[in-house]
Amino acid sequence: MAAEEKVTIKLPKLLVVEGKDAYFFCIWALKAFGVDDVQVLDFGGIGDLTKYLKTLPEFPGYDQVNMSTLVIARDAESNPATAIANIKASLHEADFTVPDNPFEFTTGIPRIAFIIFPGFETSTASQNRLSAGTLDDLCLNIVKDTSTFGCVDLYMQCLQSNGEKIPRPHKSKLHSYLSGKDKYVGLKIGEASKAGAWDWTHPKLEKFKDIITNM
Repeated sequence: MAAEEKVTIKLPKLLVVEGKDAYFFCIWALKAFGVDDVQVLDFGGIGDLTKYLKTLPEFPGYDQVNMSTLVIARDAESNPATAIANIKASLHEADFTVPDNPFEFTTGIPRIAFIIFPGFETSTASQNRLSAGTLDDLCLNIVKDTSTFGCVDLYMQCLQSNGEKIPRPHKSKLHSYLSGKDKYVGLKIGEASKAGAWDWTHPKLEKFKDIITNM
């Protein structure tokens, strides 16, 4: 759903996400986590969030559902701190309560939280530090410890040794991995989510799952 499309609000718990891949990824994550009372909405691109939040009360059904929870999910891109600042600014401009930190709910109604993909770094020393990157990186982190992922690294090395430039290695690696699995060849992240490509119990999804299941 593009940001300018005003869908009908049907549920009081809203998960507002950046783009089609995140939209379908989250829909299938909800199913995997056994959550059936959250509605996923696509706010469009990074620059669309403020306008989307400001116009959300105008969506059909908004007044009837009495929104209780709002969670925003977007990519960190190259700078998690900038992503956090942008989300906070959008919430503030739309007159919503602003959480102090990612992956934490505000008190009061509606409860507000935001998620930054790909999430936190894994080492103990940096457990509270967010990684740069995107949803693609999160999915890559889920599959990179599988037995066949070494083949992907060899393929990337082969390409580079033959002069190929790989400007988006996370995307190249992820889709190379998917193409090596007959069930997932040619699929986008959302389609791969539906097909069962990800281990929804993976530790990298723990913080994400905590927010989703506690909306």
